Amino acid sequence: MTDFWMAETTSDRRVIANTTTKLRTLTQQSLQSTWHLASSSLSVEAVMRQQIWQQWAIAPPNAKGHIPWSRGRAPLWLCQQITVPENLNGFPVAGLSLQLGLTWWAEAAAVYVDGQLVQEGDLFDYFARLELSDRVAPGDTFTVAIYLVSPGHDDGALVRSDLFYESRDAALPEPGFVADELTVLQTFAEKLAPAKLAEIAAAIAPLNWSTVSDQAACLQELAALRMRLHPLSAWIKQRQITCTGHAHLDLAWLWPVTDTWRAAERTFRSVLALQQDFPELTYTHSSPALFDWLETHRPELFQAVLGAVEQGAWSMDAGLWVEPELQTLGGESLARQILYGQRYARSRFGQVSTIAWLPDSFGFSWQLPQLLQLG
Repeated sequence: MTDFWMAETTSDRRVIANTTTKLRTLTQQSLQSTWHLASSSLSVEAVMRQQIWQQWAIAPPNAKGHIPWSRGRAPLWLCQQITVPENLNGFPVAGLSLQLGLTWWAEAAAVYVDGQLVQEGDLFDYFARLELSDRVAPGDTFTVAIYLVSPGHDDGALVRSDLFYESRDAALPEPGFVADELTVLQTFAEKLAPAKLAEIAAAIAPLNWSTVSDQAACLQELAALRMRLHPLSAWIKQRQITCTGHAHLDLAWLWPVTDTWRAAERTFRSVLALQQDFPELTYTHSSPALFDWLETHRPELFQAVLGAVEQGAWSMDAGLWVEPELQTLGGESLARQILYGQRYARSRFGQVSTIAWLPDSFGFSWQLPQLLQLG
């Protein structure tokens, strides 16, 4: 009986996984194999206006699917023209919005769409999602150029580049969104209640794939699938995952301290700008040392941060002065990290931190629990 149950569970997993894969191909498309590449620090005017990028060779992705280039702050241009098709694997995309998703590993990055700068980032801002159009039509074109500079200590890479066609009607989400929902359900069920995999697979079974060529009919078919899955809603909502934004900043790493201040300023300005577009975004940061610098050298930006804290948009998980090394320091040094961090948090933000945010440590001293409890 056990072997039979395991076989059934494996079959259900396969049904769900195959369905999510197929759904994603209807509204999502990788761009990794179509970038033109030049190892050059040419100006954006030369690249975009003279269209010289069309003569460049196509960049070959490596075995991981990345487009790598050498370390040492080496420059790289990647360019291509995106043309909206009639359909993706039979699913019509007209009227959907179009998002460009990018993941890079670079010391500096700049993204241009049709010659206009739309995004800048660095090592700590390496996930970008950019709207190319809020409503596409077949034949629409977008010329995308990415200028990257590799880290001094490590090879650079364009890790991922994908297009996402998305529904503008929240009640009728596109196939890729439904695929994500199925992935979440499958992950929860596998870890917490494997027997529910059969319910998910049974809800998928009636899905009519013949509607793919008719966008409206297909979206209605997916809406019907979501209704069949709705009885699982109460079960999955017994648990809640809350996400918060964070940017980890090494105060002393492979760069001068002046670069630390510049990175902090860029990061905090970027967060405040994002919160204008996404007011539900909550951000957290951990180092009073950076806020102290901000207060002294960028007082207007510091006041904006204070305003975000008062509104509840910034969480002050700033219980230690910096994120210190936690194995080689003595107890006195760790105690002072907590003392100075909490003293600053109370005096500037009106509260001490209840959280010690230490995500980048390579080990923890056995003294830490008692020090944190006392702090």
